[in-house]
Amino acid sequence: MTLLPRIFASAFASLVIVPAIAADLTAPAEAPEAPPIFFVHAGAFGEFPVTNAQPTGGGAFANISNVAIRPVYSLALEVGYFVTPNIAIAVSEGVAPIAHLKATGFTQEALFGTNLLGSVREGSIRLLLQYHFTQFGAFQPYVGAGGSYFVNLGNISDGILQNFYVDQNFAFLVQAGADYMFTKNWGVFIDGKKAFFSTDAGGTVFLPFVGSVPVRSHIELDPWVASAGVTFKY
Repeated sequence: MTLLPRIFASAFASLVIVPAIAADLTAPAEAPEAPPIFFVHAGAFGEFPVTNAQPTGGGAFANISNVAIRPVYSLALEVGYFVTPNIAIAVSEGVAPIAHLKATGFTQEALFGTNLLGSVREGSIRLLLQYHFTQFGAFQPYVGAGGSYFVNLGNISDGILQNFYVDQNFAFLVQAGADYMFTKNWGVFIDGKKAFFSTDAGGTVFLPFVGSVPVRSHIELDPWVASAGVTFKY
């Protein structure tokens, strides 16, 4: 073989054969990690009602300007299922705390020595549709909206009203929060919810020379709910 054909043969080998061998030696690309299928939020919550009462019975005796409920705190659990990598359906519940209802501007507080109307052990079952943002790495915010049902687990007549009660009812709520993932599966979360909720509460009060007087009020609670805790995703 003459010199010129040998040069062309060597060039052809370097352009075709060597790159093909190098391609065979290249390690295969890693497959992307599968997105999570479900998540769990476990932690503590505080509920902060913003109440407004409208008396609907009882005459002048029942006049109150508002119903105050102090913040309540307890443990909460939220479980969600990812329909897509960004859209999830979640159900949340908590250990039911006891809420104390007090009347402000109560015209007969001096007579009874208290403005406590009564107490209730209350819980809420919430169903939410959420959108999770996944483009920010470990920081993963989300927003949601849905409904909840106020569950009365027990009326407590420990105040002015006998046969005290709070009616169960539905509510609409919105949600915003964020997960911060330390690993693929574990992280922490903060969460805020605003519920738009109203119901009726009432009972009877005994007056000398009068007897039992019914008292009933329509209460707009509209609570804020803040929670924080541990996130698990799988």
